[in-house]
Amino acid sequence: MASHNASRSILVCGFGIVGLTTSIRLLEAGLKVTVVASHLPGDALSARYASSAAGAHHLSFAADHDTRQQALDRRTFDVMWEEEIEGNSSGLMRLTQREFYGNEDEKHVAFFESLPDFKVYTPEDLPVFAKHAVSFTSLTMDPPVYLQRLRSRFQALGGIVHRAHVESLASALSFAQDPIAIVNCTGLGSLELKDVQDKDLFPIRGQVIALNAPWIKEGRTKQVGKLDGGEGGERTYIIPRRSGEVIIGGTREIDDWMPEPRPESSLDIKRRALSLFPELAPESTRAGGRIPAPDDLDSIILREVVGFRPARRTGLRLEHGDDLIIESNTDTRHIPVLHNYGHSGAGWQSCWGCAEEVVKLVKAI
Repeated sequence: MASHNASRSILVCGFGIVGLTTSIRLLEAGLKVTVVASHLPGDALSARYASSAAGAHHLSFAADHDTRQQALDRRTFDVMWEEEIEGNSSGLMRLTQREFYGNEDEKHVAFFESLPDFKVYTPEDLPVFAKHAVSFTSLTMDPPVYLQRLRSRFQALGGIVHRAHVESLASALSFAQDPIAIVNCTGLGSLELKDVQDKDLFPIRGQVIALNAPWIKEGRTKQVGKLDGGEGGERTYIIPRRSGEVIIGGTREIDDWMPEPRPESSLDIKRRALSLFPELAPESTRAGGRIPAPDDLDSIILREVVGFRPARRTGLRLEHGDDLIIESNTDTRHIPVLHNYGHSGAGWQSCWGCAEEVVKLVKAI
């Protein structure tokens, strides 16, 4: 990237976890950054703004042969691991994570073996519902806290953000008329942008429940069925946050645009979560060895949340795409377009790695 470009701007579309981290890394690289987005941190929960609806925890789904995804996830883990040292303001928490597998032929992904305190359960230590299990130290995120923290960092670095719904990348140019590149971080929005219209995109609906359960200090997940390099099979998860909230979930409903919680899904989530972690229920409901029931969680429910994971049939799109061609009466401009979307449920766990790849793509222009 020529040195004279340093005084020019980058236009970023989208301001979720992917757009935020990408914008910050571009600012840190010395570029001016203008963002256009319809959803911003601090907005009311929306299924379409998946970043705020996420669980969220760092659990890589990267297949053992997928070295690119492993690298993106690992870089993000390392960045967040260091950030967690800042304490409550970080929105992050280190904790013991236990992964249980319900089928004989299921095994953990190799990525977990590189994490702190990794160990494999012996057959004698397995709970009755598991055929295989591992534990390690990982991270959970509190999205409202972390997203707001990133927004403040973005603004302190001189970033500018405009709230607007744009119909195309070209129409976003009204906010930054002469950028050296456009970075597309719009997630499912790329399904509708007129100059992208990526038909490989589709939503994977997720529904979770937030509990007030500060006594829970470890994460647990039960996997039944193949991950298939993503979020295949049925996953039950318990995600404690530093704030004392605990997220229980979830669902994985392909091409489902229902934005409201389904009562039957909430009941099933509570049932599965209690089978994995009975101590979620208040101590009084477990007195005398009583087995807690789903409605024992009702008194500590804070909210039910739905989010649309931005999935893509051909996987993550992290690349230099076709230039945007802008014609006028006097000239024709070719504006490079870089894409960073299609993360499905892995946006939180790969965001910083992806952001740094975008910086490399910009420098190669």
